[in-house]
Amino acid sequence: MTFAGRVRLTLLARQVAPLPLNMLFRKVLIAGFMAIGLVLLLQPLFVGILVAARSQADLPAIRAHIVKAFADGYVSVDEKPTRFMHGGGHQFTECAGLLVAIDPEPDPLVAALHPVMHSRYVGPCGEVESLAKGVETAARTDYARYWHGYRVYLWPMLSLFSLETVRVINLVLLYAATAFYFFGMRRALGATPALVFFIVQMSLTDIWRMWNITTHTLSTIVILAGTALFASIYPRTRNLTLAIVMAAAFGAVFNFIDFLINPPLMPMLLAFIVMAAELRRPVPVEKRNVVPALLMAGFVALAWFGGYGLTWASEWLLAVWMSPDGQKAGLSIIKQITLRLYGVEADSVVPMYPLVPTLTMILQSFISVGSVIVAVLAAAMAIFLRTHWQAFDWRRFLLLSSPTLIAMAWFEALNNHTQTHSHFTYRSESAAIAIVFAAALLATDAQATLRSLLGDLWHTISKRPAQAPVA
Repeated sequence: MTFAGRVRLTLLARQVAPLPLNMLFRKVLIAGFMAIGLVLLLQPLFVGILVAARSQADLPAIRAHIVKAFADGYVSVDEKPTRFMHGGGHQFTECAGLLVAIDPEPDPLVAALHPVMHSRYVGPCGEVESLAKGVETAARTDYARYWHGYRVYLWPMLSLFSLETVRVINLVLLYAATAFYFFGMRRALGATPALVFFIVQMSLTDIWRMWNITTHTLSTIVILAGTALFASIYPRTRNLTLAIVMAAAFGAVFNFIDFLINPPLMPMLLAFIVMAAELRRPVPVEKRNVVPALLMAGFVALAWFGGYGLTWASEWLLAVWMSPDGQKAGLSIIKQITLRLYGVEADSVVPMYPLVPTLTMILQSFISVGSVIVAVLAAAMAIFLRTHWQAFDWRRFLLLSSPTLIAMAWFEALNNHTQTHSHFTYRSESAAIAIVFAAALLATDAQATLRSLLGDLWHTISKRPAQAPVA
């Protein structure tokens, strides 16, 4: 064997060698302290940028742009805009975000940390139009249970541009993040698994047209761009400390921006990337490799939820502290937490049974026309797996698919929220289904391209001899 060959084998052995458990736990402990420190440092930064953005916001201009958006049909009191491309999506959330953004509170610190809606928060689209037009009301709704960090984007953008222009910018940013996401996953998974994963996820979600709902767009951009960055770094470095710190930071930033849209999506994707990197062939599926891989993926997901939860806890403490009635504010937050778990709303009764949320998410994922594309891919995958059944590793497939349990656990825990808002909470399940498709390809020791998959499907349908597998 040549010297270059020996070097390649040595590097490969180092790459696939599992991390000893004692070293793994040591790394996790160090990374955990670093992650907690970073997340705590981010909290005053969140406060600072909210206060700074609110101080510079031109509220009269923002209100004028909102009034014009209603007049031009980009937003509607009945949540059904007349502008076709600006309809659909969760208009309720869009109007709620605008309503919070035009809180006339003169103190930037109070407006930033203790947002109050000058409305009853029953029909936010009608309420935001009235408030934007200067109609005063004695009604108040405390909405300090979220950071509402999306306002850092809305305040300057709507101060300068119309709502229509802001949504066009949303579209550009979202599609750029989506492209970055695809290439990141391609580096992490390989060409064909990443392409199949991407097609399935995009076909079963509304990512391609959610740009008209700013709050959904911003949280999705954080998910896509953050996952792409992680996918670009982790498989190349396999640095667990960096992975845990990055995951915690992503969880904190997501909570700052998010409106409880799709929290389980990002930790599930990060865990999948870790599993794919740690169990990449030729790594054998053995206990000495599987246990570290599962622990590493689990700790990365836990770090994300840790950053997410710590940031939310910080917001709740600030909300209680800033509130004129801290006890009432605290009880309101606790009430919302219990409601979103297994609470029952009079106007939105959903069945509170185990597995119903998960089954609802699976069914909801297949309501779009993109299901036809996924069905075609599923048929092509079935033919591919049948042809290469001897090369399919069930254990590797199940392990690579295991991160989907993160979404399932979230659906079951937040039973009420999952079912009440199934028209957007399903997006995490769409990504879970995409993970299963990619895992099947990664678990098969046979090469394939999208063209060969579809070609074999066509030959099977037309009763022609299949093409030889790609070498």
